[in-house]
Amino acid sequence: MANWERKSSYLLREIVKFRTYIDSLTAAQFLKEKIYAEREAEAGKNEIHGNENIAAESTVIDTDGGITATRNSELIAA
Repeated sequence: MANWERKSSYLLREIVKFRTYIDSLTAAQFLKEKIYAEREAEAGKNEIHGNENIAAESTVIDTDGGITATRNSELIAA
């Protein structure tokens, strides 16, 4: 009977070990998805704010009354 008790105890420990492992993998996957979603949201915010800054800096009125469009340090006279 002791042999069956040891086998049962061993199997119970293995079940607990694998359930713990599965729980940790599930939690890690959830955290990974959360972090990626936060990064995408932050990138979206930066893209929106970045486009506003580019639009604000892209058109400049020069001293002659003409409009000069600038983009990435290049001047294009209109």
